Formats: sequence, structure tokens, C-alpha cells
Amino acid sequence: MEKIAILTSTSPLRKTTTRGGATKQRLNMQACFDLADRFDVVIIGSLAHDQVFEYLERHLSREVRPKFRLYGRAFFHSFSTPEVLRTTDDPRDAGWQRILSENNIEFEVLRSRLGADNRYRQEKFEWRNLGTFVTDPRVTLVTGGEGQLFYETPSAANR
Repeated sequence: MEKIAILTSTSPLRKTTTRGGATKQRLNMQACFDLADRFDVVIIGSLAHDQVFEYLERHLSREVRPKFRLYGRAFFHSFSTPEVLRTTDDPRDAGWQRILSENNIEFEVLRSRLGADNRYRQEKFEWRNLGTFVTDPRVTLVTGGEGQLFYETPSAANR
């Protein structure tokens, strides 16, 4: 069975270095290669600048590059609505729904949850809570920072 990693931020792929008193964040390419070794598909989507994704794409080796699906700022901004029509909906919600669909990942757009008053409530898809909506057992959510990768199975996949 194919194994899929999903990162909703580039933070786990960054590391902070200090040279000559200047502190900079750099991409940790070793973390990318570790993900490529562990997973068949690595999906990264965030509002990080598109140049971050271009750099990442240029520095991945030919062997691992086909495993990566990269979605940068321009992709998510294509889901924005004009200020006049703006609602409280985050364009990343629609963007992540598109990403999951394009990659044939099973997920729920609406889910029922039992509330404190023992009534069921409908929750609409929210990218920040991806683990409660992704039902695909192939998926692992990856978080972390400074080169540490933390792996989590979506809670909805266990139902």
C-alpha cells in the first residue's frame, strides 16, 4: 500500500543556522530526503513564498523529485475571493480540498461530532484540523520544526 506524507507547513523542513553573528533559516534538505525514503508520496502545501518551493524543487535529486507534490502561495491565492465577497472562509480550506482530491486521498467535507450536550453537530472541513477530516489510512501528517519530524496518523482514518 502506498504511503503518503502531508505537510501543511514548511516549518519541519527548516533549520536555523548562525554564521558570523547572522541568524538565517535554511531548508533542511536532509529532512526532505528522509521523507522521500520513508514515503511514496510527499505533499507539501503552505503559504510559504513560491521561491521556497522553487528552491526545493531545484535541489531535490532526480530520483526523489517525482515523489514530491508542492503547493505554494500562488496555488492557495487562486482560491481567494475579492474583498467585497469575502466571507470568514479561509481559502486554504478550498485549496486543501483540491489537493486531497487531486491526489486521490479520501476525506470528509462535513463530519458529525457528538457535542457536550449529546447532540450531533456538523463540522465543515477546516485545513487546520486536517487529521479529523482525512479518512485515508495511507496518510501520515508530518509536523515539527528545526529538522525534527513528528508523524501522526489522522484520527479520522482510525474510525
